[in-house]
Amino acid sequence: MTLTRLSGSKWWIETDDVTFEIIGTYNKVAINADIQAIRDTLLAYPNPAQDAKDVTSTLNAIASMAWEQGKKDRISALINAMYQSYQGDTRQLEAAQLQARLEALIILRDRLV
Repeated sequence: MTLTRLSGSKWWIETDDVTFEIIGTYNKVAINADIQAIRDTLLAYPNPAQDAKDVTSTLNAIASMAWEQGKKDRISALINAMYQSYQGDTRQLEAAQLQARLEALIILRDRLV
């Protein structure tokens, strides 16, 4: 694939090296705006890494409590079940899709030299 910048503009054309067909057209300004918009949107979504740390901290706190083992096991199982259910929430899936889109745009932007 070959990227060619249209002189005097902020547009790039990507062509197939074999068929010479246009595969895509890209505007670097629009890509940068999309990257920033996705980053801003992701700030409103849960942070999976932080959520995992918080669940681990909560489970550690429960394990250190002076409760009977049966109670610790029930509460830990409940927290794990809630966390698994939470991970299937549509916002979690949307955040993962947005993150993947963000990474793809950053790679594309870096190719536009």
